Amino acid sequence: MQNFVISVIVMSFFLLMCLYGEYNKKPWLRAIGKMMASNCFIYIAFSSYWYYDVPDYLRLTMVWIIIGLVCSWWGDLFLLSRNSVIFLLGLVSFFLAHVCYIVAFIFAQVDWYLTISAMGVSLVPAIAIAFWLNPNLGTMRLPVYAYMIIISCMLSLAIGAWAYGGLWNLPVGAIIFYVSDIFVARDRFKTADKWNFLIGGPLYFAGQVFLASTPIWIS
Repeated sequence: MQNFVISVIVMSFFLLMCLYGEYNKKPWLRAIGKMMASNCFIYIAFSSYWYYDVPDYLRLTMVWIIIGLVCSWWGDLFLLSRNSVIFLLGLVSFFLAHVCYIVAFIFAQVDWYLTISAMGVSLVPAIAIAFWLNPNLGTMRLPVYAYMIIISCMLSLAIGAWAYGGLWNLPVGAIIFYVSDIFVARDRFKTADKWNFLIGGPLYFAGQVFLASTPIWIS
């Protein structure tokens, strides 16, 4: 646990650096802080897997979570740019990250009844967000809608994994991640201001930490 706490403190330092760069319009500082913070959640995943006794039935779950975190790292890198093509690469990277998380949760085993129920509930905010973004999406409409579907599936399966095996950190991380993406969408398609990352950034990294640290909460 000490190693985890130190890692979170180091991540918080780099996140503060990133937020300072965002607030003061210093893109280079924002980029360094963001990518170093992203390195931290990958380190947390590897160190948690290494130092904690992971049950055999969750080993593949952690492997897929780590792959998802690596995809997220690339997404973080691509989203530093406001170029639409590079943004699409970021969207694809996070799409793949959510596919990896979905596979991870399935390997952890899920309560399918609650998963399907959660999917039905998650459609409500997804449809509302789609209507909110739709006038501004342009050629990005299909990629964004596809992303919304996959992140809703990821959230629903996280809830199902919690219901089946008691892995409470998975839905917590997934919900926080979901909310953080609303601010990414607001920044890209509605109102581009510093508050999107100042609020969404900490939520995103917190969500990734909850997923990356899964072995800690099962030990």
